[in-house]
Amino acid sequence: MGLLADKICLVSGAGQGLGRAIAREMAKEGAVAILLERNPDTAAAVAKEITQAGGRAEAHALDVTDYDRYGEIVADVAARHGRIDVLVNNAAINPPTRTILNDTLEEWRRTITINLEAVYMGSKLVAPHMVKQQDGRIIHIASIQGFASSGDCGPYNAAKGGIIAYTQSMAVELGRYNILVNSVAPGFMVTPMSVVNGVDETTTPDYIEWYITRRKIPLARSGQPEDVAGTVVFLASDYCRYMTGQLLVVDGGLMSTF
Repeated sequence: MGLLADKICLVSGAGQGLGRAIAREMAKEGAVAILLERNPDTAAAVAKEITQAGGRAEAHALDVTDYDRYGEIVADVAARHGRIDVLVNNAAINPPTRTILNDTLEEWRRTITINLEAVYMGSKLVAPHMVKQQDGRIIHIASIQGFASSGDCGPYNAAKGGIIAYTQSMAVELGRYNILVNSVAPGFMVTPMSVVNGVDETTTPDYIEWYITRRKIPLARSGQPEDVAGTVVFLASDYCRYMTGQLLVVDGGLMSTF
């Protein structure tokens, strides 16, 4: 039996990057992975990977800002499976690098809507089912940019910082129902979102020199999606019983250095 045997686990943004790795790891640990992904092709591809490996998965095409559709999927999953055990709010966008001097209100609103508001709505749709069960786990994917800034992605920072604060609020609100709410803050990860303005930031000479060669990241490597996936599985498992409202930083030690 795996750590998540027969758990019904929803993962948003499950078609690539961190979401794909999280869904795959959850299925490997025995969960039924419910893949929520805007791109139906990538969602189907991940579901196929999981089932071919002997796991269980369902792919659902979903733009997380389509709250009516989101509600329909949650209701359907709860009706068919009888419960929802875990929600991983992972879906996010990485907008173009700008500062307050040259960004736009439209960019700000789009980033906040997808990266923060959809976290609220996904949680709001799932929480009543967990209240009925008197049990559940909600896990938000934040970022070290939520408490430390590179200086060129204010809306993203604001959204991730909001997730960290909201994690604590939700933990207090939902603790009486035995619903644990925690978040994970990845550092530099090798994912499609590490490509900024057409360049993978984890491969540039400056990045390699400063973060790897000089060990600004003490482990001297960028993170892989699987590094985050294992942390999420822990938070979703019965090994995490008395932890709520917490932020786990997965950054290779980056935030521990000067």
